[in-house]
Amino acid sequence: MFSEHALYISELMKLLDDQIISMGLPPVGRTKDLFRMVLDLSYHVDQTYKKRHDLEEPTFKLTTYMSKDDVISEMRNLLKEELTRYMGHVRDAEQ
Repeated sequence: MFSEHALYISELMKLLDDQIISMGLPPVGRTKDLFRMVLDLSYHVDQTYKKRHDLEEPTFKLTTYMSKDDVISEMRNLLKEELTRYMGHVRDAEQ
């Protein structure tokens, strides 16, 4: 169970790093920082997913609604969206 969780976090870290680089930004550089960024974004991605699918917290069971591959795919998409939105806010604030 833990090894699967670690694998998913690693996949999200790779995805986040790739997205940052593809946006023309410098790579994060430190695994510790990238890990922290993934954990920070995970909450917002989870909340966005719940809002999008009208899921209530007490009755939400991830495995009931989607397969593991579907969940990973949806989380990747939401992470990309949140990162793009976040980077837009950062750029707007810098200008």
